[in-house]
Amino acid sequence: RFFTVGNAKEARKSVVYATGFVAYFWVIITIVGFGAIAFLNSADGAQYFVDGKLFGGSNMASVHLSHMLGGNAFLGFISAVAFATILAVVSGLTLAGASAISHDIYANVINPNASDEKVVKISKITVIIIGIIGVVLGIAFESQNIAYMVGLAFGIAASANFPILFLSIYWNGL
Repeated sequence: RFFTVGNAKEARKSVVYATGFVAYFWVIITIVGFGAIAFLNSADGAQYFVDGKLFGGSNMASVHLSHMLGGNAFLGFISAVAFATILAVVSGLTLAGASAISHDIYANVINPNASDEKVVKISKITVIIIGIIGVVLGIAFESQNIAYMVGLAFGIAASANFPILFLSIYWNGL
């Protein structure tokens, strides 16, 4: 929406709309999360608990909820969507990181005369390093609540992006 507007006033309006939609999405996620807790803590959801704890950990609430509400078909659908989402996010972040390091840092700062072949080689090495770091961090944070980790990542991203977005809406001299 931001790049399809005709002037600055419409761009500001577009940012406000987009911010509203993101806020609405997060409110809905909170409601769905509390709904999952309510459903899984009912008598029908007792089968998903072992020794008073959710089978598979607290990160499995949406998977168990999908099975409880829609059976194996809905469980399979939700699992496929989750898997595809994870692949998309991981590949996007890996490509963005490799591109930033190989093109922005190596080719523009460290070695401005680097050949395209050298930049591609650095990019490939960076993908492997990012993959190894991701696997190590995944193992280290395996028992963490995914909602907390996502909230932490979004908090860091918001603290970096909010000031410039806010200033771009309300400060004409930006």
